[in-house]
Amino acid sequence: MASSSNTIIDNTDDHILPLESNLYQTLECGADGKPGGILITSVSQQVVPHIWLGGYKALETVEFLEKNKITCILTLGHFKPRYSPERFLHKIIPITDNPEANIIHYFPETTEFIDKAIKANHNILVHCLAGVSRSPTIVTAYLMATQKLRWKEALAIIKRTRPFVNPNPGFINQLKLFQEMDCIFDPKHPAYIEYLQKHPVDAGHVGHEDEYE
Repeated sequence: MASSSNTIIDNTDDHILPLESNLYQTLECGADGKPGGILITSVSQQVVPHIWLGGYKALETVEFLEKNKITCILTLGHFKPRYSPERFLHKIIPITDNPEANIIHYFPETTEFIDKAIKANHNILVHCLAGVSRSPTIVTAYLMATQKLRWKEALAIIKRTRPFVNPNPGFINQLKLFQEMDCIFDPKHPAYIEYLQKHPVDAGHVGHEDEYE
């Protein structure tokens, strides 16, 4: 896959999926101007075998976790652990849903965590606050890395059961960058070095006070 000194653009297979979710856009803000739709988008779905994708509500609901035999949890956000290590294997990646947040450098860590859970025949919940941007980005990267899919193909698989997922534009660009790396994160890749030059500040911890801690 060729590198480019400009913004990474991939216009192939644009018909596979819409990049914007009209459903989520209508829910995004309530009458008070605050983010809305959380209760609706937080319902979790099984997007591929062993992987459930959702929002914070799924993490809170023990009955849901037990019913679906979920024993591993991957959290994207500044959340505190809710359960004892004896009950769930829980990994937390502290990152906000900010287009300027560097999410790609977490891909090796999150892919390994998901892959180990699946190979051990465990079910895993991957969640963020609403299950719309951060967690779908991580599952998309996992599918790209393990199945060698293009980012649009991987995201389309998720949209079959959770159609309103909508990674923010910064995360989409990083999925494109990951594709340019042939789905193997390389911190020395020229395109990644260029990305860091254009985004010198990692905003992954900006605004996390709005999340549940």
